[in-house]
Amino acid sequence: MSKTDQAEEFIENSRPAIEHLFGALGAYNKVLEKAQITVEEIECSKQLLHDLFMYRDQWSLNANHHYAQYMMRMEELEKQKAAAQECDAEKLEKALSNIGSTVESMSNLAGAVLQIGKQALSIRHAGKPNLPAARTIGTQNIVEVVWEGRNHAMHWDEGAPRKQVSDMLNTLATDLNITIEIGKNNCLSILGALEWQKTEDVISDIKVLVQ
Repeated sequence: MSKTDQAEEFIENSRPAIEHLFGALGAYNKVLEKAQITVEEIECSKQLLHDLFMYRDQWSLNANHHYAQYMMRMEELEKQKAAAQECDAEKLEKALSNIGSTVESMSNLAGAVLQIGKQALSIRHAGKPNLPAARTIGTQNIVEVVWEGRNHAMHWDEGAPRKQVSDMLNTLATDLNITIEIGKNNCLSILGALEWQKTEDVISDIKVLVQ
C-alpha cells in the first residue's frame, strides 16, 4: 500500500472521530449563539417601550400603573444590556457552563481535530511537507497552520511557544484580525481560521494535501 493510500485510509478511519468532535463543538456553538443577545436589540426594545409610553400610556386613565410597569421593564432591559456587554470570555464561560463544559475543554476538542490533520500529513510525507500549491490561510500555507497548530495544541501550556508556532499564531492574528493569546489554548481560533466547521471541511482539505 502506498503512502498516499495509507494516509487516505487513515483519514477515512478517522471520520467517526472527527464527526464526534464536531458534534461536541456544535453543541458549544448552539449554546453560545443562544447567549448572544445584542446591545442593539435591547436598545431597540427600550426605544419601542419608551415610545409606547410617551405616545399612548401616559395619557391613559391608568397612567401611574403604566408608568410603574414601564420603569420595571426598562430596569430589566438595562440588566440584559449589561449582561450583553460583558466581555466575550465571560459570556462564553457562562454559556458553556450550561452544557457542563469550559473554553479549555472545547479548545482541546479543536486541538484533537488538528492532531488528526497533522497525523495524516505525517503518514504521507514523514515530515512537514513543502506544498506551495496548497491553499493559503491569510498569507500562510495551510500546511503551516495545520502542522504548527497541532504543535500549539500539544504544547501551549509549556509557556513560551516555539518560534515556528509563535510565528504562525502571530501571522494569523495579523492576517485575519483574530485574537491570539500566548499562554492559552488558541485551537478554536485556529480551527476558525482554517474554516473547518464540519467533518467534510477537514477531510476535503487533508485529502488534497496527501496526494
